[in-house]
This record gives sequence, C-alpha cells and structure tokens, in this order.
Amino acid sequence: MPAAFENLAIAQHRDTLWYATIRGGGYRPSIRRFRVGDYVYLQQTALTTLDVTAGRTILRVREVLPSGVLMLEGRDGVVWKDHVRNCVPCHLPNVDGNMDPSLAIVRAGLRCMLCGSTDQAAHMLVCDRCYRGWHMSCLTPPIDVVPTGRWVCPRCTSEGR
Repeated sequence: MPAAFENLAIAQHRDTLWYATIRGGGYRPSIRRFRVGDYVYLQQTALTTLDVTAGRTILRVREVLPSGVLMLEGRDGVVWKDHVRNCVPCHLPNVDGNMDPSLAIVRAGLRCMLCGSTDQAAHMLVCDRCYRGWHMSCLTPPIDVVPTGRWVCPRCTSEGR
C-alpha cells in the first residue's frame, strides 16, 4: 500500500509541473510546415493565461526561407518577416486575398526623409521598397493625390531598386 501512495505522489507532482509549464507559456507546440499561399496569424506574447495568443491580422505566406523564416504579406502590401514558431495557421474559408494598398497606415513617429518632421501623417507616402516616409508636399514636384498601386520613392528610383 505505501508504494501505491508514493507512485500517486510522484504522478501528482509530475502533473503539477506539467500544468505549470503549460499555463506559464513554457510549452511550445511542434513547428508547423507552411507553404507559399497559406494564411497565418502572428502569435503574440500573452500577458496573462487568459489572453489570446494569436493576433487578429491575417497574413499570407509569400516565401518560406530555409532557416524557418517566413516572408509574410498583409492586405495592405506590407511585408513582414517572422519565424514559423511565431505563426499560427488560419483555417478560415472566406479569407479575402485581394491586395489593397489604401489600407496601409503610416506608423507613428515616421519622419519625412526631406523635412524630418513627423507631422501630417495623413499626407505622407511610404515607399514600397525601403519603407521610408515622404510628405507629398515635400516631393519635387509636389503630389496632390495619393497614387494608386505601389509607390517607389525618388531615392529608390535613382538607385535603380
């Protein structure tokens, strides 16, 4: 009888450690295989055990690098780079894969390459090659209307990118 209680105590201790590992975020599932064209969510670090770890933005796999890094692309055309460990597959059947550059949002604190100001983010263009900001009024000649499609800055154009 004492041996049974010892085995029960060992099993209970093992289960307690396993539960603490899972709830504490120490358990990572096996690495998934992704293919070009798959849709994924980026995992976020949860602040508490009740937080959802998958983000709400759905990204499309653009390229799979041999190192396990994925080149991801959002609907706004912005390219992300993240490891497969941080990606969760999206199984939604109705994902809209159309690109819409008008969804791009200028990140806070982005400086204009010409004047250096962070003001007037609504009138700032972001280069699709180097991701630098340019005020439409600072360009030569100034641009009045946001161009449709992809936009490449004067610096990338002169460098032949």
